[in-house]
Amino acid sequence: MLLKDKCCIITGAAGGIGLQIATTFAQEGAKVALLDIQEDKIKAEAAKLGGLPYVCDLCSVESIEKVFAAVLNDLNRIDVLVNCAGLANRTLIEDITEAEWDLVCDVNLKGLFFASREAYRAMLKQGGGKIVNISSIRGYMSDGRHVIYDSTKAAVHAMTRTFAVAGGPKGIIANSISFAYVLTPMTRHNLQRKGWLESIVANIPIGRLMEMEEVSNAALYLASDLSSGVNGHDLIVDGGWRASE
Repeated sequence: MLLKDKCCIITGAAGGIGLQIATTFAQEGAKVALLDIQEDKIKAEAAKLGGLPYVCDLCSVESIEKVFAAVLNDLNRIDVLVNCAGLANRTLIEDITEAEWDLVCDVNLKGLFFASREAYRAMLKQGGGKIVNISSIRGYMSDGRHVIYDSTKAAVHAMTRTFAVAGGPKGIIANSISFAYVLTPMTRHNLQRKGWLESIVANIPIGRLMEMEEVSNAALYLASDLSSGVNGHDLIVDGGWRASE
Protein backbone atom coordinates (compact mmCIF):
# COMPACT_ATOMS: atom_id res chain seq x y z
CA MET A 1 0.00 0.00 0.00
CA LEU A 2 1.48 3.31 -1.10
CA LEU A 3 0.04 5.42 1.73
CA LYS A 4 -0.15 2.94 4.58
CA ASP A 5 -0.91 4.78 7.86
CA LYS A 6 -0.28 8.19 6.28
CA CYS A 7 -2.53 10.92 7.66
CA CYS A 8 -4.06 12.65 4.65
CA ILE A 9 -6.42 15.63 4.46
CA ILE A 10 -8.53 16.17 1.35
CA THR A 11 -10.59 19.34 0.95
CA GLY A 12 -13.75 19.36 -1.14
CA ALA A 13 -14.14 15.67 -0.35
CA ALA A 14 -17.94 15.40 -0.22
CA GLY A 15 -18.16 14.51 -3.89
CA GLY A 16 -16.55 14.55 -7.32
CA ILE A 17 -12.77 14.50 -7.65
CA GLY A 18 -12.18 15.21 -3.97
CA LEU A 19 -14.18 12.15 -2.93
CA GLN A 20 -12.45 10.04 -5.57
CA ILE A 21 -9.05 11.10 -4.22
CA ALA A 22 -10.14 10.29 -0.67
CA THR A 23 -11.38 6.90 -1.86
CA THR A 24 -8.13 6.11 -3.68
CA PHE A 25 -6.05 7.18 -0.68
CA ALA A 26 -8.14 5.07 1.72
CA GLN A 27 -7.72 2.06 -0.56
CA GLU A 28 -3.96 2.62 -0.38
CA GLY A 29 -3.99 2.46 3.42
CA ALA A 30 -4.20 6.14 4.33
CA LYS A 31 -6.00 7.58 7.33
CA VAL A 32 -8.21 10.08 5.54
CA ALA A 33 -9.66 13.31 6.89
CA LEU A 34 -12.44 14.53 4.61
CA LEU A 35 -13.14 18.28 4.65
CA ASP A 36 -16.14 19.97 3.10
CA ILE A 37 -18.77 22.59 3.88
CA GLN A 38 -21.60 20.09 3.17
CA GLU A 39 -22.09 18.51 6.58
CA ASP A 40 -24.52 15.68 5.77
CA LYS A 41 -22.65 14.57 2.66
CA ILE A 42 -19.20 14.67 4.23
CA LYS A 43 -20.35 12.61 7.21
CA ALA A 44 -22.01 10.03 4.98
CA GLU A 45 -19.01 9.65 2.66
CA ALA A 46 -16.50 9.54 5.51
CA ALA A 47 -18.49 6.75 7.13
CA LYS A 48 -18.33 4.70 3.92
CA LEU A 49 -14.55 5.09 3.74
CA GLY A 50 -13.81 4.69 7.42
CA GLY A 51 -12.43 8.22 7.42
CA LEU A 52 -12.99 11.24 9.62
CA PRO A 53 -15.40 14.02 8.53
CA TYR A 54 -14.79 17.70 9.22
CA VAL A 55 -17.11 20.55 8.29
CA CYS A 56 -14.98 23.42 7.04
CA ASP A 57 -15.81 26.75 5.43
CA LEU A 58 -12.81 27.54 3.27
CA CYS A 59 -13.93 31.17 3.00
CA SER A 60 -13.22 31.55 6.73
CA VAL A 61 -9.68 31.49 8.09
CA GLU A 62 -11.10 30.92 11.56
CA SER A 63 -12.94 27.81 10.34
CA ILE A 64 -9.80 26.50 8.63
CA GLU A 65 -7.69 27.00 11.75
CA LYS A 66 -10.23 25.25 13.99
CA VAL A 67 -10.64 22.30 11.65
CA PHE A 68 -6.92 21.74 11.18
CA ALA A 69 -6.43 21.92 14.95
CA ALA A 70 -9.14 19.25 15.28
CA VAL A 71 -7.47 17.04 12.67
CA LEU A 72 -4.14 17.30 14.46
CA ASN A 73 -5.82 16.49 17.75
CA ASP A 74 -7.41 13.39 16.21
CA LEU A 75 -4.58 12.14 13.98
CA ASN A 76 -1.51 13.77 15.63
CA ARG A 77 0.11 14.69 12.33
CA ILE A 78 -0.51 15.71 8.71
CA ASP A 79 1.49 13.76 6.15
CA VAL A 80 -0.40 14.89 3.05
CA LEU A 81 -2.75 17.75 2.22
CA VAL A 82 -4.69 17.68 -1.05
CA ASN A 83 -6.34 21.00 -1.83
CA CYS A 84 -9.18 19.91 -4.10
CA ALA A 85 -12.05 22.24 -3.18
CA GLY A 86 -12.79 24.78 -5.87
CA LEU A 87 -15.42 26.81 -7.66
CA ALA A 88 -15.81 27.79 -11.31
CA ASN A 89 -17.63 30.76 -12.81
CA ARG A 90 -18.68 31.39 -16.42
CA THR A 91 -20.05 34.93 -16.07
CA LEU A 92 -19.07 37.21 -18.94
CA ILE A 93 -16.29 39.65 -18.09
CA GLU A 94 -18.56 42.66 -18.43
CA ASP A 95 -21.13 41.19 -16.04
CA ILE A 96 -18.94 39.92 -13.20
CA THR A 97 -19.88 41.29 -9.78
CA GLU A 98 -17.66 41.88 -6.77
CA ALA A 99 -19.53 39.15 -4.89
CA GLU A 100 -18.78 36.58 -7.63
CA TRP A 101 -15.13 37.59 -7.74
CA ASP A 102 -14.76 37.38 -3.97
CA LEU A 103 -16.46 33.99 -3.62
CA VAL A 104 -14.38 32.20 -6.26
CA CYS A 105 -11.15 33.80 -5.07
CA ASP A 106 -11.96 33.03 -1.43
CA VAL A 107 -12.41 29.32 -2.09
CA ASN A 108 -9.84 28.79 -4.85
CA LEU A 109 -7.07 30.97 -3.45
CA LYS A 110 -7.57 32.20 0.09
CA GLY A 111 -8.92 28.88 1.29
CA LEU A 112 -6.18 26.95 -0.47
CA PHE A 113 -3.46 29.17 0.96
CA PHE A 114 -4.62 29.11 4.57
CA ALA A 115 -5.27 25.34 4.48
CA SER A 116 -1.73 24.96 3.11
CA ARG A 117 -0.38 27.31 5.76
CA GLU A 118 -1.87 25.21 8.55
CA ALA A 119 -0.53 22.00 7.02
CA TYR A 120 2.85 23.65 6.43
CA ARG A 121 3.09 24.65 10.09
CA ALA A 122 2.36 21.09 11.18
CA MET A 123 4.82 19.69 8.66
CA LEU A 124 7.56 22.01 9.90
CA LYS A 125 7.17 20.59 13.40
CA GLN A 126 7.12 16.96 12.27
CA GLY A 127 9.96 17.32 9.76
CA GLY A 128 8.20 17.05 6.42
CA GLY A 129 5.09 16.30 4.42
CA LYS A 130 3.46 16.74 1.03
CA ILE A 131 1.04 19.30 -0.38
CA VAL A 132 -0.84 18.55 -3.59
CA ASN A 133 -2.87 21.35 -5.17
CA ILE A 134 -5.57 20.58 -7.70
CA SER A 135 -5.35 23.17 -10.47
CA SER A 136 -6.44 23.19 -14.12
CA ILE A 137 -5.09 23.65 -17.61
CA ARG A 138 -7.11 26.88 -17.46
CA GLY A 139 -4.16 28.18 -15.48
CA TYR A 140 -2.27 28.13 -18.80
CA MET A 141 -4.95 28.78 -21.40
CA SER A 142 -8.38 30.37 -21.69
CA ASP A 143 -11.61 30.05 -23.62
CA GLY A 144 -12.57 33.61 -22.67
CA ARG A 145 -15.39 32.50 -20.37
CA HIS A 146 -13.71 31.67 -17.06
CA VAL A 147 -11.72 34.76 -16.15
CA ILE A 148 -11.96 34.38 -12.34
CA TYR A 149 -11.34 30.63 -12.45
CA ASP A 150 -8.47 31.01 -14.94
CA SER A 151 -6.84 33.68 -12.78
CA THR A 152 -7.06 31.62 -9.60
CA LYS A 153 -5.66 28.51 -11.24
CA ALA A 154 -2.67 30.41 -12.63
CA ALA A 155 -2.12 31.74 -9.12
CA VAL A 156 -2.25 28.19 -7.72
CA HIS A 157 0.71 27.32 -9.94
CA ALA A 158 2.67 30.26 -8.55
CA MET A 159 1.70 29.43 -4.97
CA THR A 160 2.74 25.82 -5.46
CA ARG A 161 6.17 26.89 -6.66
CA THR A 162 6.62 29.16 -3.65
CA PHE A 163 5.71 26.43 -1.17
CA ALA A 164 8.04 24.04 -3.02
CA VAL A 165 11.02 26.40 -2.85
CA ALA A 166 10.40 27.46 0.75
CA GLY A 167 9.50 24.00 2.01
CA GLY A 168 11.93 21.82 0.07
CA PRO A 169 14.90 22.34 2.41
CA LYS A 170 12.60 21.47 5.33
CA GLY A 171 11.28 18.25 3.81
CA ILE A 172 8.00 19.78 2.67
CA ILE A 173 7.19 18.92 -0.94
CA ALA A 174 4.58 20.80 -2.98
CA ASN A 175 3.23 19.97 -6.41
CA SER A 176 0.06 20.56 -8.39
CA ILE A 177 -2.12 18.74 -10.91
CA SER A 178 -3.71 20.48 -13.88
CA PHE A 179 -6.43 18.57 -15.65
CA ALA A 180 -8.66 19.14 -18.63
CA TYR A 181 -12.39 18.40 -18.57
CA VAL A 182 -13.16 15.52 -16.23
CA LEU A 183 -16.48 13.73 -16.09
CA THR A 184 -17.79 14.61 -12.63
CA PRO A 185 -21.24 15.24 -11.15
CA MET A 186 -20.50 18.96 -11.58
CA THR A 187 -19.54 18.77 -15.28
CA ARG A 188 -21.76 15.95 -16.53
CA HIS A 189 -24.62 18.37 -17.27
CA ASN A 190 -22.56 19.72 -20.18
CA LEU A 191 -23.19 16.45 -22.02
CA GLN A 192 -26.74 17.70 -22.64
CA ARG A 193 -25.46 20.72 -24.57
CA LYS A 194 -25.58 20.05 -28.30
CA GLY A 195 -22.12 19.77 -29.79
CA TRP A 196 -20.33 20.39 -26.48
CA LEU A 197 -18.66 16.99 -26.15
CA GLU A 198 -17.54 16.95 -29.78
CA SER A 199 -16.02 20.43 -29.51
CA ILE A 200 -14.06 19.54 -26.37
CA VAL A 201 -12.88 16.12 -27.52
CA ALA A 202 -11.64 17.67 -30.78
CA ASN A 203 -8.92 19.37 -28.69
CA ILE A 204 -7.81 16.17 -26.93
CA PRO A 205 -5.47 13.85 -28.87
CA ILE A 206 -6.57 10.72 -26.97
CA GLY A 207 -10.12 11.47 -28.09
CA ARG A 208 -12.04 11.53 -24.82
CA LEU A 209 -12.60 13.36 -21.55
CA MET A 210 -10.58 12.55 -18.45
CA GLU A 211 -11.88 10.19 -15.76
CA MET A 212 -11.85 11.06 -12.06
CA GLU A 213 -9.68 8.03 -11.35
CA GLU A 214 -6.98 9.46 -13.62
CA VAL A 215 -6.78 12.57 -11.47
CA SER A 216 -6.85 10.59 -8.21
CA ASN A 217 -4.06 8.32 -9.49
CA ALA A 218 -1.97 11.39 -10.28
CA ALA A 219 -2.64 12.68 -6.76
CA LEU A 220 -1.65 9.29 -5.35
CA TYR A 221 1.64 9.43 -7.24
CA LEU A 222 2.45 12.90 -5.92
CA ALA A 223 1.39 12.00 -2.37
CA SER A 224 3.43 8.80 -2.26
CA ASP A 225 7.15 8.07 -2.10
CA LEU A 226 7.08 7.22 -5.82
CA SER A 227 7.49 10.96 -6.49
CA SER A 228 10.21 11.57 -3.91
CA GLY A 229 12.29 13.71 -6.29
CA VAL A 230 9.40 15.73 -7.71
CA ASN A 231 8.96 19.21 -6.19
CA GLY A 232 7.46 22.41 -7.58
CA HIS A 233 6.02 20.53 -10.56
CA ASP A 234 2.64 20.80 -12.25
CA LEU A 235 1.52 17.38 -13.46
CA ILE A 236 -0.76 17.86 -16.47
CA VAL A 237 -3.55 15.31 -16.96
CA ASP A 238 -5.24 16.47 -20.15
CA GLY A 239 -4.87 13.71 -22.73
CA GLY A 240 -2.43 15.87 -24.70
CA TRP A 241 -4.59 19.01 -25.03
CA ARG A 242 -1.83 21.52 -24.29
CA ALA A 243 0.67 19.63 -26.44
CA SER A 244 -1.63 19.90 -29.43
CA GLU A 245 -2.03 23.69 -29.43
